[in-house]
Amino acid sequence: MENPKGDTPPAALVTLRLRRQVEWVPVAALVLAVVWAIAAGAIVDGPNGTAGGIAMSVIGVPIAVLAVSCVGHLVRPLRVSADAAGLTVRLPVWPARTVPWSGISRVTALPQYVVVGCRAPVGKLPRTCRLRAAYRRLAPAPDSTASGQGLCFETLVFELDPAELLDAIRQYAPVGLTVTDETRQ
Repeated sequence: MENPKGDTPPAALVTLRLRRQVEWVPVAALVLAVVWAIAAGAIVDGPNGTAGGIAMSVIGVPIAVLAVSCVGHLVRPLRVSADAAGLTVRLPVWPARTVPWSGISRVTALPQYVVVGCRAPVGKLPRTCRLRAAYRRLAPAPDSTASGQGLCFETLVFELDPAELLDAIRQYAPVGLTVTDETRQ
């Protein structure tokens, strides 16, 4: 797809911000990290400082990772873009991952999800945005991928207009890629 000047058109970008009802999760994760830091300081200064300090440090690593990744959604929201190379997912604190068009088998918008079915596993992205994470809820859906490979964007979590995302995908999707909107049926 090129314009008359020979330039490639810009990528179609969709920003997925957290819904207002879900914004308390990053705030709670940040509060948990602060409470952990206060508790860690008290334990290290206490009579069992060495053993307690080691235990608190080990416990603190997943808490810090959780807090940073959650707060990242408030600072730099999830972005999905479509271009000639494929569909790119940019998580707030995770490296971007481009799924080539040849690796995508279908795109379906369901009432609460936009499902991007893939032919192979989607690496380099956390399990929470993979289709397998929501597969139990998607299993009764028509034509859901049995392998659980792909991406899943939940409209209850993100301020997502499925039609906007499908339009961005249709703009660059190759001929033959099935893109369906089951929210309007």
